[in-house]
Amino acid sequence: MHQLPSLNISDKHETRFLLFEALETLWRHASGTATGTPAGRSGSVGTPTGQSVMVVDGHVLAAHRRRIEAAFPGAADRCFEVPPGEGSKSVAMWNRILDFAFAGPLKRNTPLIAIGGGVTGDLAGFAAASLMRGLPLYHVPTTLLAMVDSAIGGKTGINHAFGKNTIGAFYHPRAVLFDTTFLDTLPQREWLCGISEVLKYGYIADPQLLEKGAALADPQSRTPELLQDVIERSVRIKSEIVASDAREQGRRAWLNFGHTFGHALETLDNYRNINHGEAVYAGMIAALFVARHLGHDVSDEPLLKLKPNYGLNLKTYTSQAADLVTLMTHDKKNRDQDIRLVLVADHGNPLVTGIDDPALLRDAWHYTFEALS
Repeated sequence: MHQLPSLNISDKHETRFLLFEALETLWRHASGTATGTPAGRSGSVGTPTGQSVMVVDGHVLAAHRRRIEAAFPGAADRCFEVPPGEGSKSVAMWNRILDFAFAGPLKRNTPLIAIGGGVTGDLAGFAAASLMRGLPLYHVPTTLLAMVDSAIGGKTGINHAFGKNTIGAFYHPRAVLFDTTFLDTLPQREWLCGISEVLKYGYIADPQLLEKGAALADPQSRTPELLQDVIERSVRIKSEIVASDAREQGRRAWLNFGHTFGHALETLDNYRNINHGEAVYAGMIAALFVARHLGHDVSDEPLLKLKPNYGLNLKTYTSQAADLVTLMTHDKKNRDQDIRLVLVADHGNPLVTGIDDPALLRDAWHYTFEALS
């Protein structure tokens, strides 16, 4: 078992990151059953019981049922299956999980185990935050995006017609268990979804990740050593930023590079044809255009080199730039009348800027549509 430094938020929140070993071993260490000592952070409500509630992505359960049942004995008896796709991040699905949890034994030390990608993790995390005012939460990310981003940092939430992730809470898991064998069945499109977040880290913190992310995008150059290095670098970057700014009052906003543009595209698309990573990929190109317009010397060439890999076609949206800008005004990170964007002044040097020029944002969208056509 390989453990990265824990993420500590004040004296009550600690998240352990356990990496690259059989899932059942990771769970024994995370839950305390390996040593017989309680797991979790100070101020917790006790050692997890055997009556876990499991929330699992339907595709993951179909592909890895034996591994999951072996790792969490008995937990499969209380398993809620989440239909794959962004549409599951809804009030209705969240409420179904609550009903499911209350239908069986439920105490404040009943663990909730979230197994899946970002959709399942966000949805199950919000359920854990809500049930009994907080159940012990354990994440088992099964996509690259979840491993490098969404399972880290305590953001949970569901979508609303008003915008993506506009209902939710900050709620940190006790542990994140990384079993990279789940990635053996990950489609190439989902690899690229996670690589978008890796490239984001390259722009805001570690320029080496631009090259490493590009290498990971190609199955021919993808190795276990490269994968481990990319995941470790990503976890360290995000956990260090979150530890210094748990509730996004300052530098945590850097993690939204490309996301204000991207979330608008996802909302306009109604989460049907463009996945989160593809939207962020396009959003970073648009954000870099704005940064250059403001005089910063930053290149989108590392992103455009991957254009054939993504194969993203945005032609159907070329007449809707104004609609996208309107959706950007709904972003929950905005302040006053400005649209709050994360840009980069240089690779590894992010900054947060308020933009009140709709024409500039429309130009950024048009540039992106043309660059990816």
